[in-house]
Amino acid sequence: MIVNGSHDSSASSLIRSAKAFLWRQLRLAGGLGLLAVLAVNFGVRWNGGSVNPLSISRLGDRARALSMLAAHRVTCLFHDDDVEGAIRAAALRHGISSRLALSVARTESGFRHTVISSTGAMGIMQLMPETARELGVGDPFDIEQNVDGGVRYLKTLLATYHGNVRRALAAYNAGPGRISKRGPLTMPDETKTYVARILSRM
Repeated sequence: MIVNGSHDSSASSLIRSAKAFLWRQLRLAGGLGLLAVLAVNFGVRWNGGSVNPLSISRLGDRARALSMLAAHRVTCLFHDDDVEGAIRAAALRHGISSRLALSVARTESGFRHTVISSTGAMGIMQLMPETARELGVGDPFDIEQNVDGGVRYLKTLLATYHGNVRRALAAYNAGPGRISKRGPLTMPDETKTYVARILSRM
């Protein structure tokens, strides 16, 4: 009976130890997850973006943007490029208004090539990682690549919306899927403010 009691006690002790170990691992995983969220959000703030620390809906995009920025800085830490000159050149190259392109860039990023938004949009004209890939922009923090991709995207939207600048700008901000090609122009309040700001700066 004593032996069986010893076995029972040993088994109970092992179960308690296993439970304690699993609990420690869960707490560790939760802590690491929180640290990851805070680190990415801090990185976004440090690069000039604004972010809700509790929001993780765009965590993947923000993490990818920060990793691209880190890779960019390995090869080129400083820039003395003429951002506005690059925008004018791209606008001329792709046949759109340089005043429009400059106003979009100013509103999107203030001409800052390393800024990352709370949603993970990158650089001067704020390209999302997926959009940058679709445009063939290998380094969204390279001024020439980012500006060329952003201007090409703006030109595509202008063509999609038959030259309607307000609709194209709304789509640039809110996404083409949220802006109709015809009929009444409806858009979120944030996008209305965005469009008005760009048009007022032209």
